[in-house]
Amino acid sequence: MTPLRSIKTPAYVADIAAIKRNMAVAERIKAETGVKILLATKAFSMFSVFPFMKDTLDGTTASGLYEARLGATHFGPGEGKDVHTYAPAFTEQDLRACLEYSNHIYFNSVSQLNRFAKLVGQKRPDAKIGLRVNPGLSLVKNSALYDPSSPCSRFGVQPAELSDDVLAQIDILHFHNLCENMAEDSAALIAHISKNFAHALHRVAEVNLGGGHYITHADYDVNHLIKSLKKFQQEHDIKVTLEPGGALVYNGGYLVSTVLDITQNEKKIAIIDASASTHMPDVLEVPYRPHIINSAEVGAKAYSYLLGGNTCMTGDVIGEYSFDEPLSIGDKLVFTDMMQYSFVKNTTFNGVPLPDLGILHEDGRYELIKRFGYEDFEMRLS
Repeated sequence: MTPLRSIKTPAYVADIAAIKRNMAVAERIKAETGVKILLATKAFSMFSVFPFMKDTLDGTTASGLYEARLGATHFGPGEGKDVHTYAPAFTEQDLRACLEYSNHIYFNSVSQLNRFAKLVGQKRPDAKIGLRVNPGLSLVKNSALYDPSSPCSRFGVQPAELSDDVLAQIDILHFHNLCENMAEDSAALIAHISKNFAHALHRVAEVNLGGGHYITHADYDVNHLIKSLKKFQQEHDIKVTLEPGGALVYNGGYLVSTVLDITQNEKKIAIIDASASTHMPDVLEVPYRPHIINSAEVGAKAYSYLLGGNTCMTGDVIGEYSFDEPLSIGDKLVFTDMMQYSFVKNTTFNGVPLPDLGILHEDGRYELIKRFGYEDFEMRLS
């Protein structure tokens, strides 16, 4: 970790050794079950890291045209990798463009399926068609914002809509219903689908169980998932795909920041050159408190600080932390688990610079991949 204490900040840094450990978990699941595993680029799209992932994974899954193009361009083009694309709704123009890059298209409604299924067949005969289904099973615990089965969810068709006419038009049933869930929830979803959608499963060739299976978390029972997948496949004689995003890069990198100032207002406040609002948006959206290396909960160590970002938004606060030694201006703070849903969601609000993108190689060498500047801020405006 020593090289990270001397780099220019702020910077997102992918830890290749950690990424490879996550790939080993995915490889084991694939080897023991025969399922396909895709990278959901909505969670992680740092394509300079794709070469360390593509030997294990079967392709990418996208949430729209640009992600589909990114996956087709950078994740093993010409190497037989899949590109799956789903959107809550396609325009005809976007769908035609997506079909240039995607060999799997998932519709969110029967109306979209009826409108565009023939177009898919005409423009790309080799493409498989999927339909997202809302299983009506709420398992997400961290936030209702991320529960696809929440009341009035816009995601997926209702079970009653899976008529024979609808099933005759599709190849794949798609159930994306989890977010950072452990193995018991993965198994519960699989059992629920097996019990309640048997008729539909027997009319299609494949099922996509989506993402949110937190397979690389220390508390995730991979054996339980493998057992559930094997049973499901045996019962229904069906191919299975998983499409995790965050799990494949969980604890796979860092956001390195520098203390810019220390102030006092009832509590000691450290202002850093990173921001919850612009660089760690899930800190405010979920919300959650990211870990900082060598820190603890407030009061657990001798010196406690409220950490604030360098924007003008009052709520740009990362949280409270304690340290063994007092913080000083110029100190480096290293936030962990900063590969998933970080730079894919960041902004240039206030003209705050985007962090560098870098790689920490297995031999300890730091490689700067990209540095952003004023032009990246200006080009988004007019």
